[in-house]
Amino acid sequence: MMQEIKNKTLMQRLLEAGYPRDQMFNHESDLYVFVTPLTKRVVEEWCKENKFDRRWMCPIFTDQITGQPMYDCAFQYDIWW
Repeated sequence: MMQEIKNKTLMQRLLEAGYPRDQMFNHESDLYVFVTPLTKRVVEEWCKENKFDRRWMCPIFTDQITGQPMYDCAFQYDIWW
């Protein structure tokens, strides 16, 4: 079971956890999602399982349109690939 989870991309995990697809944004291969309790849990678990430093792999920035915090997850927009 753990192996199945590890093979899923961050984008897949977020969708399966219930994060809405229409709230996923990108710039080329980088995935942008709003920081919420749900995304925080999924992003933190994914980074921990993959031994990534969250501050490097998915830093937080402030969205210029909404003023809300967002994760900028490098190379995680599946559709790009």
